[in-house]
Amino acid sequence: MSLSWDAVAFNGGIKEYEVYRDGLSIGTRVGTSFADSGLTQLTTYKYQVRAIPNVGDPSPLSAELSVTTLATEPTSVNVTESSKTLTVGDTYQINATVSPSGADQNVTYTSSSTATATVSSSGLVTAKAAGTTTITVASKVKPSVKTTVAITVNEPTPPAGE
Repeated sequence: MSLSWDAVAFNGGIKEYEVYRDGLSIGTRVGTSFADSGLTQLTTYKYQVRAIPNVGDPSPLSAELSVTTLATEPTSVNVTESSKTLTVGDTYQINATVSPSGADQNVTYTSSSTATATVSSSGLVTAKAAGTTTITVASKVKPSVKTTVAITVNEPTPPAGE
């Protein structure tokens, strides 16, 4: 969170400005700007500033500024394997993460051919019939951020001697 404010004039000059978040002092600055970090997503914070003069008492606190942080925007979906070969009847767990790490980690899974392989809401692929399908793994909060896993399903090898 980046804050800035107008300079104030005091006889004898300004030593620094003190910044408050939710009623508690969080630091001082010589200039008229302050960067606050380590904030929680989707949370409202209240900021105030006061001037500390070189001589005399500090100014009263400024009017309160209420700011709500945004959610971290997903930028990519990552999977451990971009392709997998299975045999009919096999299962495979897709492990997905969303970047950056602060973004919502919930994803959705869809199969382009459920006749070939199905995928559960938790990413468990079940091979149904020989063929190929694409599993799309998308960010739940931003579906345009997605990746795919190519699934090839083979028929089981018949036992020797048959």
